[in-house]
Amino acid sequence: MIEEGPSSDPDIDIIDLDIHSPSTELHEIIQQKEAENRFLQQKLQMTQWTITYLEQRNKQLEDEHTLDELRRIHEDRNLARKRLGDLVPVEREAMLLRVNAHLERLLAKANKDKDMLRHMKNHYWARMHVCKAKMKVLQGRLAKALRRRKRPDPLHILAEASLKEHGAK
Repeated sequence: MIEEGPSSDPDIDIIDLDIHSPSTELHEIIQQKEAENRFLQQKLQMTQWTITYLEQRNKQLEDEHTLDELRRIHEDRNLARKRLGDLVPVEREAMLLRVNAHLERLLAKANKDKDMLRHMKNHYWARMHVCKAKMKVLQGRLAKALRRRKRPDPLHILAEASLKEHGAK
């Protein structure tokens, strides 16, 4: 039998000259147990890794759950502020009266603006017709002036002829 010394490689088998000796069986059992032990250590490492992963994932899910709860609470508060149904009837009636008064003021202003626009339209429509009438009068005067200018005035012709005869220029 070769004696076993400090070995860095656990996979090196020990060679026994006497195969059927009790020490050979003992070595086989030891090797089996060492292999089994290595397998169990790998399994332990894998389970430890799995446990660590699951703990981290569980923490992450708890954080997400907490964030969802906070978000839901925030949304519920916002909805509670916006809903009219949550108000006390007296508060709701007072708010509706204020809203109604505001809408009446807006309607009065819109009616006033509409009336003002109607008056402006009538005013400018009347001014347009006055201007059109003035244009017709001025066009008539212009046409008369142009006709007079085109026709020679007989007195003017006689005056020019007499001035030429007398030597005036």
